[in-house]
Amino acid sequence: MLLFLLIYSLIFMAVMSLEGQTQNVNIGTALYWVVVTMTTLGYGDIVFKTPIGYLFTIIVSLSGIAILWAVVVPLGITPNLELIVRAIPSSAPQKMSGHIIISGYNPIVDTLAERFSLLNIPFLIIERSESVARGIYKNYPVIWGDPSRIEIQKRASISSARLFIANENDERNAEVILTLREISDIEIIALVDDLARSRFLRYAGASRIISPKTLLGTFIAQITTLPMRNVFPGSIRLFGDLLLVELPIYPGAELIGEKLEEIGIKRSGAGIVGIWQRGVFHPSPGPDETLQSNSVLMAVGNVEQLSAIRDLTLSTRRDGPQLILGYGDVGRKVAAVLSDCGTTPTILDTRDLSETGFPHIIGDATVEADLLQAGIKDAVGVLIMLNQDTDAIYTTLLAKNLNPQAFVVVRANSLRSAENIYRAGADYVASLPIAASHMLARIIQGDDEELDLLYEDLELKIFHVRKRSGMAGKTLADLDLPERFGCKVVALERMDQAMAVPDRERIIECGDILALIGTPKGIEAFSRKYDRINRFETMINKLK
Repeated sequence: MLLFLLIYSLIFMAVMSLEGQTQNVNIGTALYWVVVTMTTLGYGDIVFKTPIGYLFTIIVSLSGIAILWAVVVPLGITPNLELIVRAIPSSAPQKMSGHIIISGYNPIVDTLAERFSLLNIPFLIIERSESVARGIYKNYPVIWGDPSRIEIQKRASISSARLFIANENDERNAEVILTLREISDIEIIALVDDLARSRFLRYAGASRIISPKTLLGTFIAQITTLPMRNVFPGSIRLFGDLLLVELPIYPGAELIGEKLEEIGIKRSGAGIVGIWQRGVFHPSPGPDETLQSNSVLMAVGNVEQLSAIRDLTLSTRRDGPQLILGYGDVGRKVAAVLSDCGTTPTILDTRDLSETGFPHIIGDATVEADLLQAGIKDAVGVLIMLNQDTDAIYTTLLAKNLNPQAFVVVRANSLRSAENIYRAGADYVASLPIAASHMLARIIQGDDEELDLLYEDLELKIFHVRKRSGMAGKTLADLDLPERFGCKVVALERMDQAMAVPDRERIIECGDILALIGTPKGIEAFSRKYDRINRFETMINKLK
């Protein structure tokens, strides 16, 4: 633009000189005329009187319009307008009440937000990073600010909120909780990496402290631990002596290639609820379904029945180390649970872990030579507990290439990474966001937080059949729960008698207790249809 001003000013003085208007031949008048002409003001106090002067005026005016719309508006005006339009809300909506406030955004909040939306629970995020807040404000209700400041907490309508979730690191959580306790006695749930540090947050004023990483580590260890007779770590007790368990099918297992019809009720007496294959759950598999290696069975039965099936899922080679790659918060918990179950794992980590008491190798899990040194070729199970999903994907490729017969379990820090981890060859992927969101959702709903399945699209619900539920007197075939709601009855209790996977002609009676599994959306739709008491309580809460 400066170049245009200079060139046009020189031409202006030359043309004015040609026309004999020598009084206008100076740099000040030239700059003045060029500016008012380019901006289309055109006061008319200085004008040309010859055709060449008229032509030059037209050129300057048109170029001014072009510069205005091509340069000034896009670079100067539009960005400022966008900032105004995209301004992050500074306070909660005026009518918001009974909501849940979450300090800090991360992948856990992504999964939790979906659950809250499904349950119609209002929530609000306080995010201290402006760039993060701008990136999510179109998808989630968010306030940009420091959640440890009283004025920000008041803008989030803390006085009318139902619950506060402290979801940052331990140091920031402590600061937020201390400030919050000065102005409110609201229930506060703090998420921590390590439960050993939880007492400090209790001193600060947290009502409850949970550790998703501890839960996930326990879950992974229970799934992969070498079994002991009649012991099922991680099982969910349903009714009476019935357990809901997951049974990984190891390479070389006896039942590979058999049909479900042969291994279920006919062979063991247990009921097969479904099969996990590469992260996809197949409910109600048909009797002709053929079992494949590196799948996971979900079964219901008593200890004896489930032991009979589990014996068939084990590899012919049962001896070998369990190798843990990465000894962070999750890996530490996995190692501890395996040790409690009688298995001493071997650990590969970049740090010296001589104080842990476990056999360990100092090395990098993404380096083939270090994996070989750790004994991966002899491992029965490989548990990849790395902090970065990109490293986990690459290490999974290496592990499956070096030992195709190993059962590979991987921790995923983001739901978006799970699919790629399965593509890399993982047999089982456990997600930290799902563990956290399931635990929090159950706490918020007032359910038993221990009774749960840690999967994105699968939940367990215990349902009491009451007189007005609309189910009594109908058969399971009449209800057609799989087709209508995506749910399945996996167990039934009647008069203190439990039965696994009741047949479709079973008539539901008042007083029965059902155990259902299904998608979160299906479970919620089922509850709205048949759980009248919960619906009534929800209406009362809304009126309050």
